[in-house]
Amino acid sequence: MDKMKWLISFLIAVLIFFGWNQYSQSSYYMKNDMIFEINKEDIFFISIAQNKDSLSLSFDGEQWAIDGYDSLAIKQNTLDTFFEKIISLKRGSLVSKNEKNWDKYMVGDSTGTHLQFKDYNGNIVAEAMIGRSSSEWSSSNIRINNSVEVFQTNENISWQVNPSATYWGEVPAADEDSLSVDY
Repeated sequence: MDKMKWLISFLIAVLIFFGWNQYSQSSYYMKNDMIFEINKEDIFFISIAQNKDSLSLSFDGEQWAIDGYDSLAIKQNTLDTFFEKIISLKRGSLVSKNEKNWDKYMVGDSTGTHLQFKDYNGNIVAEAMIGRSSSEWSSSNIRINNSVEVFQTNENISWQVNPSATYWGEVPAADEDSLSVDY
């Protein structure tokens, strides 16, 4: 009977210690792991820049357009997939807190792709520097809002932040009415 008292006391002490340990470690977990806390409806301008290549997309309230490329129509599927991936993008593990490692993780000014979202008034809503991960093909490296920290993402989006106009747009198919000739 005396051994049972010690055993029960020991188990209660272990449970109290375990509960306290879990509570104290909860402060080290990220409360929100979403990278961009944005709504698609709030975005009116998207800017993508990589080295000397850059591209801007703008929304006039009805449709998206590629700035400077009036002859191209937005590939709606490409844009929808982009928003779907970007809005649900989550940060994974911390890769680096050292600014000297930015180029190594391809998120430096000359090695990464700069992505910027603006609202109707032209105010920056969110921005990030995105780089390919050399060690993990299924994720990208990201530096959010000019912070020093570099994170891995839960998905590879480096191919979706492409500054090529032909990636985002295509020459629209000609209407049959415009091709017909009246005699």
